[in-house]
Amino acid sequence: MRCRPLLFFALTLSLFFATGCKTDPASLMTAVKADNTAEAIKLIGKGADPNIRTSPKGWSALHYAAMNGNVEIVQALLKAGADPNYAGTKDGLTNSASRMPLDLAQGMLDVVKEIQPAEREAELRKNGLDDPVLLKSAKDPNAVDRYENIIVLLIKSMKAK
Repeated sequence: MRCRPLLFFALTLSLFFATGCKTDPASLMTAVKADNTAEAIKLIGKGADPNIRTSPKGWSALHYAAMNGNVEIVQALLKAGADPNYAGTKDGLTNSASRMPLDLAQGMLDVVKEIQPAEREAELRKNGLDDPVLLKSAKDPNAVDRYENIIVLLIKSMKAK
Protein backbone atom coordinates (compact mmCIF):
# COMPACT_ATOMS: atom_id res chain seq x y z
CA MET A 1 0.00 0.00 0.00
CA ARG A 2 3.05 2.30 -0.05
CA CYS A 3 2.41 2.91 -3.72
CA ARG A 4 -0.90 4.69 -3.17
CA PRO A 5 0.58 8.09 -2.25
CA LEU A 6 3.00 7.84 -5.14
CA LEU A 7 0.20 6.85 -7.52
CA PHE A 8 -1.96 9.74 -6.28
CA PHE A 9 0.93 12.16 -6.74
CA ALA A 10 1.60 10.91 -10.29
CA LEU A 11 -2.08 11.18 -11.19
CA THR A 12 -2.29 14.71 -9.80
CA LEU A 13 0.84 15.74 -11.65
CA SER A 14 -0.42 14.29 -14.93
CA LEU A 15 -3.73 16.15 -14.57
CA PHE A 16 -1.81 19.37 -13.91
CA PHE A 17 0.16 18.99 -17.15
CA ALA A 18 -2.84 17.75 -19.13
CA THR A 19 -4.85 20.88 -18.33
CA GLY A 20 -2.03 23.01 -19.67
CA CYS A 21 -1.97 25.26 -16.66
CA LYS A 22 -4.65 27.59 -18.08
CA THR A 23 -4.02 31.28 -17.59
CA ASP A 24 -6.32 33.61 -15.74
CA PRO A 25 -8.18 35.58 -18.43
CA ALA A 26 -7.57 38.84 -16.58
CA SER A 27 -3.81 38.24 -16.69
CA LEU A 28 -3.60 39.17 -20.37
CA MET A 29 -5.53 42.38 -19.81
CA THR A 30 -3.27 43.22 -16.87
CA ALA A 31 -0.14 42.60 -18.95
CA VAL A 32 -1.43 44.67 -21.88
CA LYS A 33 -2.53 47.58 -19.68
CA ALA A 34 0.90 47.54 -17.98
CA ASP A 35 2.60 47.45 -21.42
CA ASN A 36 4.38 44.24 -20.42
CA THR A 37 5.15 42.96 -23.91
CA ALA A 38 6.96 39.77 -22.90
CA GLU A 39 4.20 38.67 -20.51
CA ALA A 40 1.39 39.54 -22.95
CA ILE A 41 3.02 37.60 -25.77
CA LYS A 42 3.69 34.65 -23.45
CA LEU A 43 0.03 34.58 -22.35
CA ILE A 44 -1.21 34.85 -25.94
CA GLY A 45 1.07 31.94 -26.81
CA LYS A 46 -0.47 29.91 -23.98
CA GLY A 47 -3.92 30.46 -25.47
CA ALA A 48 -5.23 33.49 -23.60
CA ASP A 49 -8.32 34.96 -25.25
CA PRO A 50 -7.12 37.73 -27.61
CA ASN A 51 -10.61 39.28 -27.44
CA ILE A 52 -10.71 39.66 -23.67
CA ARG A 53 -12.56 42.78 -22.56
CA THR A 54 -12.76 44.79 -19.38
CA SER A 55 -16.52 44.10 -19.39
CA PRO A 56 -19.01 42.76 -21.94
CA LYS A 57 -19.19 46.14 -23.72
CA GLY A 58 -15.80 47.39 -22.52
CA TRP A 59 -12.51 47.90 -24.27
CA SER A 60 -10.59 44.86 -25.45
CA ALA A 61 -6.90 44.16 -24.95
CA LEU A 62 -6.42 45.39 -28.53
CA HIS A 63 -7.88 48.77 -27.54
CA TYR A 64 -5.30 49.19 -24.78
CA ALA A 65 -2.40 47.97 -26.89
CA ALA A 66 -3.36 50.38 -29.72
CA MET A 67 -3.82 53.29 -27.30
CA ASN A 68 -0.50 52.56 -25.62
CA GLY A 69 1.29 52.36 -28.96
CA ASN A 70 2.63 48.85 -28.47
CA VAL A 71 3.21 47.47 -31.97
CA GLU A 72 4.40 44.05 -30.77
CA ILE A 73 1.32 43.40 -28.63
CA VAL A 74 -1.00 44.65 -31.38
CA GLN A 75 0.67 42.26 -33.84
CA ALA A 76 0.44 39.32 -31.44
CA LEU A 77 -3.22 39.99 -30.62
CA LEU A 78 -4.18 40.31 -34.29
CA LYS A 79 -2.28 37.14 -35.20
CA ALA A 80 -4.12 35.31 -32.40
CA GLY A 81 -7.51 36.45 -33.75
CA ALA A 82 -8.32 39.70 -31.95
CA ASP A 83 -11.24 41.52 -33.60
CA PRO A 84 -10.01 44.88 -34.96
CA ASN A 85 -13.60 45.89 -35.80
CA TYR A 86 -14.95 45.64 -32.25
CA ALA A 87 -16.11 48.97 -30.85
CA GLY A 88 -16.35 49.21 -27.09
CA THR A 89 -16.47 51.83 -24.40
CA LYS A 90 -13.71 52.33 -21.85
CA ASP A 91 -16.13 52.06 -18.94
CA GLY A 92 -18.32 49.44 -20.64
CA LEU A 93 -21.46 51.58 -20.36
CA THR A 94 -23.79 51.70 -23.34
CA ASN A 95 -24.31 55.47 -23.04
CA SER A 96 -20.58 56.13 -23.50
CA ALA A 97 -18.95 56.76 -26.86
CA SER A 98 -17.86 53.51 -28.52
CA ARG A 99 -14.41 53.44 -30.09
CA MET A 100 -12.54 50.94 -32.19
CA PRO A 101 -8.81 50.34 -31.59
CA LEU A 102 -8.11 52.22 -34.83
CA ASP A 103 -9.89 55.31 -33.44
CA LEU A 104 -7.67 55.26 -30.36
CA ALA A 105 -4.44 54.80 -32.32
CA GLN A 106 -5.44 57.58 -34.74
CA GLY A 107 -6.27 59.90 -31.85
CA MET A 108 -2.92 59.28 -30.24
CA LEU A 109 -1.14 59.75 -33.57
CA ASP A 110 -2.80 63.15 -33.89
CA VAL A 111 -1.63 64.07 -30.37
CA VAL A 112 1.98 63.00 -30.89
CA LYS A 113 2.15 64.74 -34.28
CA GLU A 114 0.63 68.05 -33.15
CA ILE A 115 2.17 68.49 -29.70
CA GLN A 116 5.85 68.77 -28.94
CA PRO A 117 7.20 65.82 -26.88
CA ALA A 118 8.00 68.06 -23.91
CA GLU A 119 4.38 69.30 -23.79
CA ARG A 120 2.56 66.01 -24.41
CA GLU A 121 2.37 64.85 -20.81
CA ALA A 122 0.84 68.12 -19.60
CA GLU A 123 -1.65 68.17 -22.49
CA LEU A 124 -2.71 64.57 -21.91
CA ARG A 125 -3.09 65.14 -18.17
CA LYS A 126 -5.14 68.27 -18.83
CA ASN A 127 -7.56 66.10 -20.81
CA GLY A 128 -7.80 63.43 -18.10
CA LEU A 129 -5.42 60.99 -19.76
CA ASP A 130 -2.99 60.36 -16.94
CA ASP A 131 -2.24 56.67 -17.30
CA PRO A 132 1.53 56.24 -16.72
CA VAL A 133 1.91 53.80 -19.65
CA LEU A 134 0.15 56.17 -22.03
CA LEU A 135 2.21 59.14 -20.83
CA LYS A 136 5.45 57.20 -21.28
CA SER A 137 4.40 56.12 -24.76
CA ALA A 138 3.44 59.64 -25.82
CA LYS A 139 6.80 61.07 -24.70
CA ASP A 140 8.78 58.50 -26.69
CA PRO A 141 10.59 60.14 -29.64
CA ASN A 142 9.50 57.19 -31.84
CA ALA A 143 5.83 57.56 -30.93
CA VAL A 144 4.77 58.82 -34.37
CA ASP A 145 6.32 55.80 -36.10
CA ARG A 146 4.79 53.35 -33.62
CA TYR A 147 1.26 54.76 -33.96
CA GLU A 148 1.57 54.88 -37.75
CA ASN A 149 2.62 51.21 -37.77
CA ILE A 150 -0.31 50.26 -35.56
CA ILE A 151 -2.74 52.10 -37.82
CA VAL A 152 -1.41 50.23 -40.86
CA LEU A 153 -1.70 46.88 -39.04
CA LEU A 154 -5.26 47.61 -37.91
CA ILE A 155 -6.43 48.79 -41.33
CA LYS A 156 -4.99 45.69 -43.03
CA SER A 157 -6.58 43.45 -40.42
CA MET A 158 -9.95 45.21 -40.67
CA LYS A 159 -10.01 44.70 -44.43
CA ALA A 160 -9.17 41.03 -44.02
CA LYS A 161 -12.10 40.35 -41.67
